[in-house]
Amino acid sequence: MNPLGLFSQVLAVVIALTIGYFYVQPTIDEIGVIQDDIATYTAERVKIESINNQLAMELAAFESISRSDKERLATYMPHFIDDISIMRDISFIVEQAGVTNTALSYEGAVDAERAVFSQANSQSGFSDQPPTSHSFSVNIQGSYDAVKTFLRLLERNEYPLEVHELSMATDEVGLITASMQLVTYVDELVLVSNN
Repeated sequence: MNPLGLFSQVLAVVIALTIGYFYVQPTIDEIGVIQDDIATYTAERVKIESINNQLAMELAAFESISRSDKERLATYMPHFIDDISIMRDISFIVEQAGVTNTALSYEGAVDAERAVFSQANSQSGFSDQPPTSHSFSVNIQGSYDAVKTFLRLLERNEYPLEVHELSMATDEVGLITASMQLVTYVDELVLVSNN
């Protein structure tokens, strides 16, 4: 047996193991990391595509609103807020419904519901800015039917008055005390001239 041949074979095995450990194994690990990144990228791309599809559906629904409907909305919602006039209108509704107004105050603009961006749509001729909401705190007292009438009259108002919070309690004589947060909107939907 040739000792040089055995030594060269052992040396060849050691070199092969060294190459496998220091070159092939890190390359395989690097390929695994790249494959994991590709799988993550593919999953995120699917999520983005689904969000883009939802956004396209919402945009299509918005763009399907006719110009005449947008013009009617622009005439329905006020273009500026006059808190004294709105509180006067609420007082008229209170009087007409036959309830007693125990508290009425303007709470101010509610900025939490505003969108972060606005979009200008050159095809529709409108600048699409979401309406600004303004809050009023109202406390009334009356019979059940009178409180129902008050809420019904709020629905028939010339501009939107939404009840966002409502708590009701009865007292010892059977009158209902209702505390509510009314919200109205200022329309910032501006008709842009196409001339």
